[in-house]
Amino acid sequence: MLNRYNDGQKINLEDSRLLFELLQRHPDEKIGIGIDYFYKARNPEQPTSCFHIMRLNGEWTDFSYPRCIKGTKPTAEEYYYRACRFAVSPYLTEEKNKLFATGGVVRSSSGEMLTKDSSEYRHTEPTFKMLAEDFRRTKGLDVSMELFVEDRDMQYNVRFLDLSIVQDFIKYHKAHANLALFKRNR
Repeated sequence: MLNRYNDGQKINLEDSRLLFELLQRHPDEKIGIGIDYFYKARNPEQPTSCFHIMRLNGEWTDFSYPRCIKGTKPTAEEYYYRACRFAVSPYLTEEKNKLFATGGVVRSSSGEMLTKDSSEYRHTEPTFKMLAEDFRRTKGLDVSMELFVEDRDMQYNVRFLDLSIVQDFIKYHKAHANLALFKRNR
């Protein structure tokens, strides 16, 4: 459903009814005083779009339909992984942009010619999950919800509360990650 709409476009009545029913399963209160309409908008911190709600009082917020489907809040371990991912996201975007800065086309390890839009810059070995777990062990982190900024409206990403963890993870990632370009699967 999300892909049927453009950013900024209001969701039609039939799809809105389905989204409203789905939203009833969200583990956080998202409806507020009531919903005026649903719409699709871009996440300002990531190259993705998601569903949003315009409330009757003019306030707006995003919501995660996967979280609605699951019906429960993520675990502290899921938050940890997402906070690690968000911590290095700007660095990874910058590194990918550097690869395409000179000519717009780069050959992947498999020999395919790739553009910035047709490629993904991904972890090889160790995987990102392995890096995050190794960092956790090395740092002696006890993963609990107290590590993260509390969820609130329009908070698209999970963030560590302590910025020194962010800085330490970025350094650890730069020292241990292996990345490569791959053809994007669509």
